[in-house]
Amino acid sequence: MSSVGVIIQARINSSRLSGKVMKTIATKPMLSYVLNQVNNSKNVDIVILATSDQSDDDIIEEFCKKQNQTFFRGSKNDLLDRYYKCAKQFNLDIIVRITSDCPLIDPELIDKMISHFMKNNNDYYSNNFEKINGDWKNSKCNFPQGMTVEICTFSTLERAWKSASSLSEREHVFPYVQFHPELFNLENEIFHHDLSHIRCTVDHPEDLEFICKIYELMPKNLDYITISEIETIIKQHPEIVKINNFFDFEEGYKISLDKERNLKK
Repeated sequence: MSSVGVIIQARINSSRLSGKVMKTIATKPMLSYVLNQVNNSKNVDIVILATSDQSDDDIIEEFCKKQNQTFFRGSKNDLLDRYYKCAKQFNLDIIVRITSDCPLIDPELIDKMISHFMKNNNDYYSNNFEKINGDWKNSKCNFPQGMTVEICTFSTLERAWKSASSLSEREHVFPYVQFHPELFNLENEIFHHDLSHIRCTVDHPEDLEFICKIYELMPKNLDYITISEIETIIKQHPEIVKINNFFDFEEGYKISLDKERNLKK
């Protein structure tokens, strides 16, 4: 029986919105919402919050202890190393990557993708890249931004950990896998209609404003929210997408590429 673990990366400091994981939505920090969404997944054996070993992130360790949440501490900037060592410590066979700036991540989507991955012989499966004109490229795959689910085997993660060398490959965990299709069996998930104009990730104050609005409008009897419910809210209140949907979805990855180019100068 394969051990399936969700690893959620989280740091208190962010280059775009510092302290965002502990920013308040309604009455709780954003990280609580991320964990609630993920913990409602049924196909997951363990959820691990992976933060850095820097003193700045002691606050995240304390948060985890108070919430009785499993955690791991590792490299600050080498996320690939953090993920690999976390997966190795917890003996994971299948790794699901979720980021802590996605407080609306859909647990039913996580379950659906894990089920598909378990039935197919893939090395890596995600919904944030797409084959365009014969080449794999970053893509929203019709999903709202902030719904990214990446799944791989431990052997795939280990191979990437051993081979990836560039800053962007280490900071974003899976670019080495995504852009070496000759080495890995890759598959992607495309949403059945286009919701890519909805931005559900948090990198800017406007993003936080949008997320707060979604939770304010969310039916109070729900334990978690799904893409379907978000779409219903947007249909009823179409004006709220304009709060934050003008940001570039590749902004974070492009920042890494810029840093990489500056290092080579």
